[in-house]
Amino acid sequence: MDYIKVEGSIILPAKVDGSPDVFQCPHFTLVKPSWVPDGQSSYCELCSIKFTQLKRRHHCRMCGAVRCSKCCGNKIPLPQLGIEEAERVCESCRTVAELIAKSRSTVDNFLIDAAKGLSSFARHEKHIKKLVELGGMQALIALASTDAVTVLSPVISGLQALSNHTALHNHLAEAGAIKAICKILSNVGDHNEQIAVDGINALRVFCKSANFKTKALNDGGLQPVLSLCWSKNDVIALLSISTLGLIAEHLGTHPAIFDSKHSTVPRLLDLALSPDEKTQEVALKVLAILSTGTPQHKHRLVQDDVNSGRCLHKVLESNPTNPQILCNVACLVGNLATNMEDQGALQDLMHGCYRKLSSAESKLELLCHLTRALANFAVHKPNVSHLTFAVPDVVKYCLKSSVAPVQAQSMRLLLTLLGHAPARVSSLLISEGTLAFLTNLGGLPGFIDAVHTSLANDAPSIAKPL
Repeated sequence: MDYIKVEGSIILPAKVDGSPDVFQCPHFTLVKPSWVPDGQSSYCELCSIKFTQLKRRHHCRMCGAVRCSKCCGNKIPLPQLGIEEAERVCESCRTVAELIAKSRSTVDNFLIDAAKGLSSFARHEKHIKKLVELGGMQALIALASTDAVTVLSPVISGLQALSNHTALHNHLAEAGAIKAICKILSNVGDHNEQIAVDGINALRVFCKSANFKTKALNDGGLQPVLSLCWSKNDVIALLSISTLGLIAEHLGTHPAIFDSKHSTVPRLLDLALSPDEKTQEVALKVLAILSTGTPQHKHRLVQDDVNSGRCLHKVLESNPTNPQILCNVACLVGNLATNMEDQGALQDLMHGCYRKLSSAESKLELLCHLTRALANFAVHKPNVSHLTFAVPDVVKYCLKSSVAPVQAQSMRLLLTLLGHAPARVSSLLISEGTLAFLTNLGGLPGFIDAVHTSLANDAPSIAKPL
């Protein structure tokens, strides 16, 4: 049996007879529980009374356990088990069983009661075991098929609470919870802040997981997030952008993001200049992730930036309180710098990068991204004449840095420049940092061996007399 552990409780989740996706098949029927044999129970586990000829045993139809008549005296219809007639249900199962039965009703008040009750069980750790074992999770998901906000609000709250338990993720996804979340977000949008916040937070949980990110995308997770990135509610917009960043880590989503009718990239560029620095940070992080894709998408991003008034240059020239803002924009620029066709449009950003070097000396992540960006710009020969002017600062702040990644990027930059303009760069290195350059050069893994291999033909170790 497929037991799971949630908050210290061992749980056997309810199973559906047929397709497990109850969002697509909301009128589901649960597999009936196996009855505990009479001989295995000498007393009632709920009240501890001992069974005798007068105190008879009774089976709860929901859990299959043996109870006394007092603890198993209530009878209710159990449509979730395919039983329309009233049957015995024990006190331990009665509340959840009644709520699930109500969730099958066509009466609005019953649906609201069911959604609120099941959601309450989902939010309390001590009740999760009973909810999951009796099919309450499936009932919550099935309730998402309604359009009433009074029902959807507690439903999404309950699903968000359940999504916080990793052990339930597979069961939630299999039962159609992600589809339910996406449907609610698409239908309600940002008209109800709490529904939007709960829905995005639940979806984020699945997008964070390597095991469920693809499932979240296949079940429709991208479109509601793209739409909510335009929310005028700052909380909703920030959560949506952050979730988009998780989605964008999957390179296969980039075409849909760039081609979206929601003009997502221009929106992110606009938010990169938001007065709220957290929003700036997150928007720039998503743009940096999007810049890891194809050359075509890098080009689109550069063109959108130009059309948006060169937002990235404005950010790079700013001095925000939040240091991650400059780190993220420098990372983004470094990625864009690899695109050959956009070098003309990126000149201001290239100059901005080497102007930032002196102020980034103690900010190691920023310094590493700036140096990487300049090294990428140096690959393109037309930039060399501009970048040679940066050599003194590169030696001072990067080459002589104690941080290995910064040193490595500076060596890549200087070696590239040396290859393009050997006389000019050699002259600068002699006056600025020959010792540091040669020391780092000798320490590059495999460098000396590569030089020996290159010289082998012209400087053989064995020779004949002339």
